[in-house]
Amino acid sequence: MKKILLPTDFTPVADYALKYAANLASMFDAEIIALYMIKREDAFLSRKEAMELYENIDYHKRINESFDKFLDKDFLSGIKVKTEIRRQVEFDKIGALSDILDFDAIVMGTHGAHGLEGMFIGSNAEKVVRSAGVPVFVVKKTQPYFNLKKVIMACDLNTDMIPAFKKADEFLKDHSLHYDLIYVNTPEDFMSTGLMENDVDKFFEEQGMKRDEFKNKIVFYNDFNIEAGIYNYAEKVKADLIVMPTHGRKGLSRIIFNSLGEKMANHSDIPVLTVKA
Repeated sequence: MKKILLPTDFTPVADYALKYAANLASMFDAEIIALYMIKREDAFLSRKEAMELYENIDYHKRINESFDKFLDKDFLSGIKVKTEIRRQVEFDKIGALSDILDFDAIVMGTHGAHGLEGMFIGSNAEKVVRSAGVPVFVVKKTQPYFNLKKVIMACDLNTDMIPAFKKADEFLKDHSLHYDLIYVNTPEDFMSTGLMENDVDKFFEEQGMKRDEFKNKIVFYNDFNIEAGIYNYAEKVKADLIVMPTHGRKGLSRIIFNSLGEKMANHSDIPVLTVKA
């Protein structure tokens, strides 16, 4: 992780995302790119007026003054930070900037009023998670401490999740982050231990890996639904980060995009890292 993109609108939500990004940058000796996007509704009636506004020195001066205030934080001492102003870049197109700005991770803050559901459903964070090809850290609130010693990855171990899993596994290994791989067993789709183990064997055989390499990482956890299982296990082990590999709207990604469990949605304050294949 050499460059971290931080979309900002200079609100308190962006402030706690900045602090989280700063901790990541300090841990991995990375640079932060603070991005402000000039939206179409930022004040103009026509394309000509839009261009005039974008080119207006006073307008840019106000944005840069906001950047100065936003980045005037003691916790940024010693961390390299650059700023970017982009016009007409929507949140679902941020990922496309990776070729231009060369970032390899994104940190997004989000309002926590509706728990993790507010984090993703109908939010700007959701748009970034859906579209970005790089890992996305989503931070719900200011973290009282920063630690990445206990990381869990939630994966349903279906073979169609292999590309996303491999990408997430590689990202974590590249950053020396050890993790537990949690497989949640639910009453609706109950499986015996033998069947779960068969699924695990098939999952790793399909990608040319041996289950023995992960035998100390895999946790079978029983709960009423997947969301509650992830949340309860994360709370039990005091996880610092929940990792969710996803390839769109299938498998565990439905937790993000469709139906977050109430328990997890209302109570989890743990940052989430999504990795899309």
